[in-house]
Amino acid sequence: MRVTLRPAWFEYLMIAVGTAITATGINGFYAPNQISDGGVAGIGIILLYTLRVPIWLVLLGVNLPLLWLSHRLWGGRVGARTLFGTIMLSVWTGVLRWHPFTRDILLATVYGGILSGVGLGLVFRARGTTGGTDVVARFLTHLLPVSMGQAMLAIDFFIIAGFGVVFSPTLAMYSLIALFISSQAIDLVQEGSGFARAFTIITGEPERLAQAILRELGRGVTRIEGTGVYSGLPRPILLVVVSRSEVTRLKELIYALDPRAFVVVGTVHEVVGEGFRRPPREE
Repeated sequence: MRVTLRPAWFEYLMIAVGTAITATGINGFYAPNQISDGGVAGIGIILLYTLRVPIWLVLLGVNLPLLWLSHRLWGGRVGARTLFGTIMLSVWTGVLRWHPFTRDILLATVYGGILSGVGLGLVFRARGTTGGTDVVARFLTHLLPVSMGQAMLAIDFFIIAGFGVVFSPTLAMYSLIALFISSQAIDLVQEGSGFARAFTIITGEPERLAQAILRELGRGVTRIEGTGVYSGLPRPILLVVVSRSEVTRLKELIYALDPRAFVVVGTVHEVVGEGFRRPPREE
């Protein structure tokens, strides 16, 4: 049995669309208002205003050597999707020369962050990247006792601090907000909006409650056998995933049957299977 995933051409199309959206955020919102969410694009905006170097040229001139350095230091070939995404971001940034959509710094921060994050999220979902400072971050992890995430955060911080030096501290603070919005948008595109909730229920009425959930909500229930560490007694656990609109109904059902039930509710970013999103087609 073979699982059919997205065809390669569709993923390259996603990368092309994603880089176009990101470039729109850079040219239409970030660059005209002298803000950024960090990364090589942030360096490009600084050089645009200080040395008049086009952003697309900075993206190409920084990212391609970084990819080559990654290949030389850690081996392995540069992925075709990464190379394609790197080039496409530079091309779109050079081609999509939008008139500034707004001069309102707050609107530029919000919409620039959303477009940048959504675009990069699409690229990541298509298993591509746009080069960037992750190569430098990886190099720092070999020199310093820091994680990859900490290294990337530090790099973005120094780039945004450069905005405070070259432009103004106020623009640097807006850039930090843009970085946060962009990060949230990337997570939203990759993981979903958290439309579902997972209930972990420790109850003394597992059979009655499970049957009631099946009957009243039409949701599947998984029973897990647990043991209370303090009491040493068996504690059946029920696992149920429901949509947000069903959360209140499930809570009412639980406490109507077992007022002493112990319930943990968690956000679920993606659910694949019966009653939710269909899995990849199987052949």
